[in-house]
Amino acid sequence: MSPRPPDGRSAGELVAALAADHFNERALALAELVRRGRASTAALLAAVPRAGGELRARIVQGLAEIADPAAAEVFVELLGDADEEVRARAAQGLARIGDARAVDALLQTIDDYPDILREPDTLATDALTDLGPAVLPRVVPLLKARGLMTRSRAFLILRRIFPRLAGGSDWQSLWVEFGRYLPAAEQPQRDAAADRWIDWVGRQGR
Repeated sequence: MSPRPPDGRSAGELVAALAADHFNERALALAELVRRGRASTAALLAAVPRAGGELRARIVQGLAEIADPAAAEVFVELLGDADEEVRARAAQGLARIGDARAVDALLQTIDDYPDILREPDTLATDALTDLGPAVLPRVVPLLKARGLMTRSRAFLILRRIFPRLAGGSDWQSLWVEFGRYLPAAEQPQRDAAADRWIDWVGRQGR
């Protein structure tokens, strides 16, 4: 197979192609914008205010994948967007550029844009897991959240990060010792177990 010839379109033309009818055309345009990296940032940022719906989400996806710090303030603004995918990708973008506001943004969007093939995962659960043990003191209080799916996602992150903790050698024994926390258990049981996890995680950082 011969190599694909270079894409001669401008960044603006590629951004316009993100609204194409055919999936492949949209995907190729997004891939080329991301491949060009920060050279695409200005065109993508310029398109955000006038874009809506799925196009807006694709633009923010491109910005998140490029991870240019120049997009930081736009990511922050988009955390209040009406579209949950836009919010989720904005939080992901803040995480990818290492912005100090990323953890707050990821916790805010932890339930946004679920991955239907990896329930209960979201972009935020993946990003928080990647950030590692430092985020756990912020995550484990969500074991007591009102929503079942929020609790499930916090528990998922805890389980994934647990082996990376100094005291994380035996999940099963500690889970039993702390009251067998389950996100769908009756509130008194799960809250009592959650309190023990919150205390334990706090002690890991000291």
